[in-house]
Amino acid sequence: MAVVAIAQQIGSRGVELGGLIAKRLRYPLLGPEEIAAEASREYKITPEVFSLFDERQPGWWERLTTDNIRLGAYFRAVILKHMSLCNIVVVGRSIPFLIPPESRHGLRIRVVAPFAARVREVMKDEKLDAAAAERRVRHYDQEVRARIQRSMGVDLEEPSHYDIIVNSASRPLPLLVSTIGEMAAAIDRDADARSIQMIKDASLAAQVRAALLAHPKMGHAPIDVEARSGVVVLKSAALVPPWDELAGSIVRRVPGVIRVELQLEEPPMPLRAE
Repeated sequence: MAVVAIAQQIGSRGVELGGLIAKRLRYPLLGPEEIAAEASREYKITPEVFSLFDERQPGWWERLTTDNIRLGAYFRAVILKHMSLCNIVVVGRSIPFLIPPESRHGLRIRVVAPFAARVREVMKDEKLDAAAAERRVRHYDQEVRARIQRSMGVDLEEPSHYDIIVNSASRPLPLLVSTIGEMAAAIDRDADARSIQMIKDASLAAQVRAALLAHPKMGHAPIDVEARSGVVVLKSAALVPPWDELAGSIVRRVPGVIRVELQLEEPPMPLRAE
């Protein structure tokens, strides 16, 4: 019942490694291209726009034209929907951070490689000369780290976020696959219902949040979403008539929702000038 979540550096062959792991475990593989394609179909956005969120922090002009909150919600919804089924390998830039910290079903992996090895891979994959590939790798590293820090509040480079950090250039990939396969098998043996439910709850909350953001009349209404075993709780000071009925009707259409509870929160008291 393992969820193998891989965060890769550019040029580290993370997708290739993920594919070999998926083949060994007989799990499906969900990579960046598949994530973007599914988000495009599900939420009616182009894969090119979605890749702005997944791959880099937008510049000042892109921030005017790209809704990162909405794209981030779609990103989580697509990935967590697949994670909730367990037995999957997912590869991206920030994938391990989407697994609930308390869940023991996630195998959180970071794939790295020496700078020179990554430059060679980028030269080959993107048909760049050495100087352009070096700039590409340095720029990419800086932007991805900054985006994840800003959007998720975590440092991509902090080792304690991962169960294992793999140098894909240090050993043959089949040897690394064998080691990771044994770890995934151990997770399968230790599976428990509570840990699985945490991922399912996180997935349902993500589907609900994405559905609310996708609705033209709800948009960015400040609503907190919690889910537990099919019961969804919406908390917001904005849930007054008729918005409470509209929010409830949107959420009830999300597959897996058993009951919706609305909690109207009091808005904070304004500060008085002294």
